[in-house]
Amino acid sequence: MSNSRKGINFTFMIFMLAANLRLAITGLPPLVSTIQSSLKLSNGQMGILTTIPLLCFAGLSILVSKMIDRIGTSMTLKIALLLLAVANILRVYTTWSLFAGTILVGAAISMLNVLMPTLIVEWHPEQSAKLNGIYTSSLSLLSAVAGAIAVPIANSLGWQFTIQLFSIPAIIAFVCWLFVGQNPNQQSNESKRAEFGQQRPKHWKKPEIWMLAGFMGMQSFVFYTLVAWVPSVLTANGISTSTAGILFGVFQLTGVPFAYFVPRAAESRGKLVMVMTLLLAGYLSGIGILTFGGSNVILQIIACAIIGITTSASFSLSLTMISVISDTPQDAGAIGGLVQAIGYLLASVGPTLIGILEGVFNGWTVTMLILMATAVVTVMLGFAMIRSVRHRIS
Repeated sequence: MSNSRKGINFTFMIFMLAANLRLAITGLPPLVSTIQSSLKLSNGQMGILTTIPLLCFAGLSILVSKMIDRIGTSMTLKIALLLLAVANILRVYTTWSLFAGTILVGAAISMLNVLMPTLIVEWHPEQSAKLNGIYTSSLSLLSAVAGAIAVPIANSLGWQFTIQLFSIPAIIAFVCWLFVGQNPNQQSNESKRAEFGQQRPKHWKKPEIWMLAGFMGMQSFVFYTLVAWVPSVLTANGISTSTAGILFGVFQLTGVPFAYFVPRAAESRGKLVMVMTLLLAGYLSGIGILTFGGSNVILQIIACAIIGITTSASFSLSLTMISVISDTPQDAGAIGGLVQAIGYLLASVGPTLIGILEGVFNGWTVTMLILMATAVVTVMLGFAMIRSVRHRIS
């Protein structure tokens, strides 16, 4: 089935929406020192600033599904994109506007996070593996690009203008949505929405949803902890700051193609088991080499590549499973909201908790072993998730 209906191609639309999911967040950390100096912010204030979006994701995701039920996916999407564009433009002028704007950015991206699986199930459920792959791989690629180009642009044009540039993808996506064409499943979705409203399923009673929520939460905990601390672990091992920055780029980029292909594993139970086994091997070897590889750059390149692949694959799989266990677009919104709320709540705890443990144990070795054990728990939850959805896959 074609995914174009006398308008902009829906696959391209998914790519444009994915461009907005991390851009305004991952583009900020490289500019932290510049922003801190410009606005005279303390380290504590900067820590709060970087945590705000994750707290928004955790607190608002469930509410977004109710918003979608009330006003529909299209209107919710338009509001999210406009809110994101305005927030990025306005959040650069004062300390107050920076924090208020970051809260609005977190709210807008919370809406988009829940909308993405809903849109895929609503428009092209038969292409969910391909579209989820494009969604997650585009998100990872553009996130890495944003982190790489933020500093050079800020050096030339200023950090305020750099952050305002993050509004451009939101504006383009908004305009594209106006011309995306007609949903090929509109009549079917309307009848399902009416049925859903008459007999709303009790998602909290379904074990597969809680297994997926646990897997999403734990993999988010591991991922955001690694994002926060990989450069510090590398420099503590004797790697120079500049080399650590390059290796961090390896971590971000290597997972992109795997994020595209992993959703296809959801087509069969055997493939899911194989992927989960590989994830276990990836977590253990990647974090292990990162911890004990010392200042050997070759080993640390391998470590960053492995953890990049593993974390991207885990994230991609967790989002794909939302579509797998959703029977209707309304299901996707409700399940996605619940799963992502739990996931990002755990993610917001991870970097701070691991940072505290590093201070308690006076180094990264024991701390990274604890993170490795957390990754093992993540995979065990993944196997439980596969078992709980066995009736939905071949």
